[in-house]
Amino acid sequence: MSSSRIEDSDLLSVLFAADPLEVSPSPDGPRWKVLLVDDEADVHSVLHLALQDVVIEGGRLLLLDALSATEARVVLAANPDIALVLLDVVMESDQAGLDLVHHIRDELGNHSVQIVLITGQPGYAPQREVISDYAIDGYRLKSELSANQIFVQVYSAIRGYRLMREQETLQQHLEQKVKELDEALQALRESEGNFIRAQSVARVGSWNYELASDRMHLSAETCRILGLPEGTIGSFQGYMARVFADDREAVEHAWQSFLERGGSFEHEHRIMVGNAIRYVRQRADLAFGADGRALRSLGTTQDITERRQVEEELRRSNGELEQFSYAISHDLRQPLRMISSYLQLLGISLADQLAAEQREYFNFAIDGAKRLDRMLIALLEYSRVGRLGEPAAWLESRAILDEALLFLQPSIAEAQAVISIRGKWPRVFVRPDEMLRLLQNLIGNAAKFRVAGRRPEITVSSRVAGGNWCLAVADNGVGLNPGQLGRLFQMFQRLQSRANFEGTGVGLALCRKIAQHHGGRIWAESAGEGQGSRFCVSLPLPRKS
Repeated sequence: MSSSRIEDSDLLSVLFAADPLEVSPSPDGPRWKVLLVDDEADVHSVLHLALQDVVIEGGRLLLLDALSATEARVVLAANPDIALVLLDVVMESDQAGLDLVHHIRDELGNHSVQIVLITGQPGYAPQREVISDYAIDGYRLKSELSANQIFVQVYSAIRGYRLMREQETLQQHLEQKVKELDEALQALRESEGNFIRAQSVARVGSWNYELASDRMHLSAETCRILGLPEGTIGSFQGYMARVFADDREAVEHAWQSFLERGGSFEHEHRIMVGNAIRYVRQRADLAFGADGRALRSLGTTQDITERRQVEEELRRSNGELEQFSYAISHDLRQPLRMISSYLQLLGISLADQLAAEQREYFNFAIDGAKRLDRMLIALLEYSRVGRLGEPAAWLESRAILDEALLFLQPSIAEAQAVISIRGKWPRVFVRPDEMLRLLQNLIGNAAKFRVAGRRPEITVSSRVAGGNWCLAVADNGVGLNPGQLGRLFQMFQRLQSRANFEGTGVGLALCRKIAQHHGGRIWAESAGEGQGSRFCVSLPLPRKS
């Protein structure tokens, strides 16, 4: 459609009036795609000659051709990374080039590609109107072009394209960073929300106390515990004013000692929330500056009111249990002793009048009363574990074993048992009377539950493993049915006939309670009946103070 002509100044001679600056291309440099859109083949040939050796910022040009705006649309669709379009205006229609500009900018949304109009008929595209109405980046008349001008125009357009692409990349990176920041902030808000909910569920709040400014930043849960509005900024004296009057001196003394000596702070005391008294546990550490001076204290506030109430209820229950134990030891055992005594007197006074069967009945009644008395004594001992007796102390475990063997000497001699002692016997932190009872029961059972005609062989071993004291008593006695091990440590449970082995069925339950009271556990192992058994106890070893 274009009727432009190269008349007085031949375009070929005009374009090659001067040589553009030549720069050696980089082997790894970019390939700048340039689309030439013109319906005259001569124009394509001339532009190819002018641009074939041009190198811009280390990269050669890749020249693409379209002889119409329609062809250009196809090329643009296949090459979205075109850097520059050198575009004629009048082609298959008078507005074909300008319509293509509209297609690129508005329909494709491509604002980075540089568009330079090169027209031979300026009347169809007046420069001022085109520049103001269309998003183009350059305007040249074919009659005015020289090699230097086309080089400058292309060079400038490619550089503009690169800068716009870099700007787009930076914008994308910025948008990505903003998105990541929004996601991080959202995650932080969710984490903070979860933290607040976790504090509420655990009834443990946190605080940050700036020592120099006397400002105490309280978490929402700490504010709730102290009965303060959320967001309250507290102070040390403000907190002390809420401490129960009888506890203030102890709290202040513990706090000052903490500031002077460092380490960690932990204190339980009462606070006033309105007219109600609540119990709290305060824990804190110090944060220091580069000069070693304490800057702030980070701590937690735990509401332990319910725990204290439970402890009080437990003390009340223990008091009732103490009364129950007294009733067992006095009120119940006394009538049993009377029944047993009068039955024996009746048996003696009526001895000549009783038949053998009646005399056997009297003996059954007397034995039953005695057995019930022994069960009451065992139940009394079971109830006292953890409540009465000696306090825990550091002792030589071997000394406890030797004392247990001394008490068991008569039963060991009667059974003609052989005792072997092995392993490392450490210092342990235990209640002496309870640990003595545990060893006596385990070793006594090993001597008692023996196979007739087989000399008892008992091995008592000790070792330290993983911060625990591991104790084991093994024997070659009657053994255990593996299917019955679950019943072994329950109250009044017997796996052996009372006719063969006397006992109350409380001893192993007592051993389990002693082990649990020391924070440990007990279990039994056996290959089966007649194959011996092994009782194991594992107790934690606290660090020595």
